[in-house]
Amino acid sequence: MSNIRRKVVLASRNQDKVREMQQLFEGLDFDVLSSADFPGLPDVIEDGTTIVGNARRKAIITAAYTGEISVADDTSLEVRELNGFPDIFAARFSGAEATYGSNVDLMLEMMAGVPAEFRQARFSTACVWVDPRPAHDDFDVARPAVGRWLRNPWARSIGVRDSGEEWDYWNGFVDRRAAWDKYRRSMELDLNSWGHDKSRLKKIADGLFLGCADALRPGEELDESLVEDGMRLPDSEIWAVPGPEMGGQPLTVVAPGGLPAEAPGRELNGPYWYEISTVGRVVGDITEQAIGSRGFGYDPVFQPVGEMRTLAEMPGGEKNAISHRGRAMRRLMDGVGGIY
Repeated sequence: MSNIRRKVVLASRNQDKVREMQQLFEGLDFDVLSSADFPGLPDVIEDGTTIVGNARRKAIITAAYTGEISVADDTSLEVRELNGFPDIFAARFSGAEATYGSNVDLMLEMMAGVPAEFRQARFSTACVWVDPRPAHDDFDVARPAVGRWLRNPWARSIGVRDSGEEWDYWNGFVDRRAAWDKYRRSMELDLNSWGHDKSRLKKIADGLFLGCADALRPGEELDESLVEDGMRLPDSEIWAVPGPEMGGQPLTVVAPGGLPAEAPGRELNGPYWYEISTVGRVVGDITEQAIGSRGFGYDPVFQPVGEMRTLAEMPGGEKNAISHRGRAMRRLMDGVGGIY
């Protein structure tokens, strides 16, 4: 570990999530902050087709703005009987005004009458660590964590001439419309045979897709009520490099729009950044009713395999020991170990 105590910014303003992640950092040699400590930090539009992609977006923008190490996570819930939904839409499953309660209520409603042997589900969390000013260039990340180098996307503050054409510019490098089309087709393969209301599930799914312009099909119109506010970032694969070219110039020519000119990170960040990513999963079943008052999100209706309790019935320490987020964070810190 370095003798310099580093700051880590948790890329979230969700107090429940921040509290849980701060518990996972207890005893480690970092000063832990959150997005709430940086009022000017833009919100991030999470419009990727994977939880890793969405966590990367949040971590990169948070690191870019703050100039500090950023840790972001994103979670999906895949329910077998619902074709894998809500998946990446877990937080907004019940619509534009979704709450923990409305999401749980919709889940229970859609799963009403489904017998125990068909109630399987899987929670997955991706955690991403981005250091925008790494102290050296010889990182060796322990598996199953995955490390990679990125060029600083904002090393040069040159934007496209017409901001209205910016997304077409980025889409020329990575075709996100093709990625969304592939994702929609994979989620629409109805291979399950039991009790849910297929026509209603299709209506819910189509409604979720209407919130992302890149997911639209001919004849569909964007539902503005589902469009997130915030800063949009293309696929970060654009800036991935095999390793830092120390002393050389970064090759980024056009920078994504939306990063405030007064962002502290503009003066602090180096030309090459280091990213570490992990995924943690836990399998279980959707219960027939909400049980427990601890936790948040779908915790009251998720019972891990081998447990008699839902995640919402477990004290924080017990939940973190087996949960998807706890597993992802431990893998992340194992990957980080010995580097900082």
